[in-house]
Amino acid sequence: MDEIYLEIAINPEEGSDTLEVSLETLIVFFTISYLNGSCISIKLVLKPGISVPFSIKIPDTDYRIVENSILPSAIKDCILPAMRVQSSTGFVCVAGLSAVLRQIVKNSLHVNPQQHSLLGFRDACLATCAETSLWTRFCEVDVPIATKDYISKLRHSESDYLVLPVDLARFERHMEQPLKIHNIQKKRQDHAKLVRNIQGDKISYLSDELANLKVVNEETVLGHRFSEGHSLTLADVMLFPCFYIIFKSAGFELLSDYVPLVSKWFKRMLNQRKIQDIVELIVMESIHPGITSCSLPHVPNQSLYKSDPRRYKPRARLFTRQEEIDASLKIISQMELDVDWSSIPLGADLEFDWSTVPADAHPLGGNLPESRLQRKVQQLENLAKAVLKIAKPGYVIVDFCSGSGHLGILLSHFLPLCHVVLLDNKDESLKRARDRVNRLSLQNISIFQCNLDYYIGKFDIGVSLHACGVATDLVIQRCLEQEAVFICCPCCYGGVQSNHAVSYPRSRYFQNSDITMRDYLILGHSADQTHDERNKKTDQGKLCMGIIDTDRCIQAREHGYEVYLSKLIPETCTPKNNLLVGLPGKICKNNLQFCED
Repeated sequence: MDEIYLEIAINPEEGSDTLEVSLETLIVFFTISYLNGSCISIKLVLKPGISVPFSIKIPDTDYRIVENSILPSAIKDCILPAMRVQSSTGFVCVAGLSAVLRQIVKNSLHVNPQQHSLLGFRDACLATCAETSLWTRFCEVDVPIATKDYISKLRHSESDYLVLPVDLARFERHMEQPLKIHNIQKKRQDHAKLVRNIQGDKISYLSDELANLKVVNEETVLGHRFSEGHSLTLADVMLFPCFYIIFKSAGFELLSDYVPLVSKWFKRMLNQRKIQDIVELIVMESIHPGITSCSLPHVPNQSLYKSDPRRYKPRARLFTRQEEIDASLKIISQMELDVDWSSIPLGADLEFDWSTVPADAHPLGGNLPESRLQRKVQQLENLAKAVLKIAKPGYVIVDFCSGSGHLGILLSHFLPLCHVVLLDNKDESLKRARDRVNRLSLQNISIFQCNLDYYIGKFDIGVSLHACGVATDLVIQRCLEQEAVFICCPCCYGGVQSNHAVSYPRSRYFQNSDITMRDYLILGHSADQTHDERNKKTDQGKLCMGIIDTDRCIQAREHGYEVYLSKLIPETCTPKNNLLVGLPGKICKNNLQFCED
């Protein structure tokens, strides 16, 4: 049976009917109850010092309190909540609130297949990581943090005036936006069919979904009934406990004047039979009943989706206008920046025999098309050689953004005395990796399905091959925190954007220069213009790639690292062919030949 590990603030007293838990634990318990239970073994882990604890009624589900000392090692390596999921090919650790809730829903489908709709259109609800998805970040990070801050302030306030959370205002603006649906023709046909079939009082209602359809200029504009549209999804279940706490503590009547659409959503959720059955799970304390007035922060009139055209002014998206690129490059030239290239990648001198690699550890085993196979082999060889040059028996090597495990599985084969961690947030990719690991009977691999900031295990080398945009900087940041080696081949330079986890520029040297965030984004977008050699933009794109990666190198040097910036061999194996290798001071001291090469 799958196991889920949740935080509690204190051990419950004998005879008590409540638990003191973290907000994330409350949300998980609420979701499990909404699904009428799930085939999961619940383990509660004591974590003293939870900053803002919440109370829940002890649910009618079996649970067990476990000591930190006996937690499985994979669970210790994650921020809770986390799940240990059993599959035919072994255990996988799932971590992060969104990923855990999605897994709980998937686990319930064999008993309640109708719950599949909670995963949304194409099963994409909350599937994208918070670093790249504004919506996932809002549900998983922003709203829980806002709820904790709000309750913490209320607990220590004696004022009758309240400033509402800014994320409540953002949700109100989100609910104001019209929605477009993909299958409008089918909806119209279904609506017409229902109308034709109405006879007297035999059908006294139309579905809410159809009743809200409006055709405007041949497009369907559908008002928000739930957070992601006209159907209830996992996002609604995830958000409801937070907004329930906010509404109940401040008073529904007071808030409804400020956030009328969120109030309608809240009432609609409360009218759901399943919600009514479980809402008393949340124990509301009497915090500060004397609030008589409040204010709502002003926020832009835009949805919580990155694709909302109102999120950016049209000109602000034109990051590749040549005059703007020239202006940004002029600022770089005034910085007297020296892009320090190594002549060959670290480890290029090592022999590498692909003929000894089993089929399932070879890219051939990853079902790559023939057109990509040779280039993938060349990419993997460059990164694998760098790892082989540094790794020692007992090292833990994390393949961040591992996908199907091409690099990590190859390293596991060549380094049987090291432990390799495959880490990715995509279930389908990791399923292919698990199948390959199982066929190879590899015993030195662990698999984690989570965003990389939820992995807190200790490691010695972090690697990433074409981790998109922000992900490369998250990898480097994790390695700097661990004083671990990083070996990264970046990708999607135009995707860099400041978020709750990282900000740009990365180095203090760049931050203290005249380069603005917009200049930096312009360089990033230009760096993605690396086409074939005949394209006049290619050389400029390579230059901008080098500038962004030099910022990363300087950041590492500011942390005491020795850094190598080089090109993959051959350079034609991929347009994104920069290789960054960072060695912490302790590695250089013990392996002086690396720093002298």
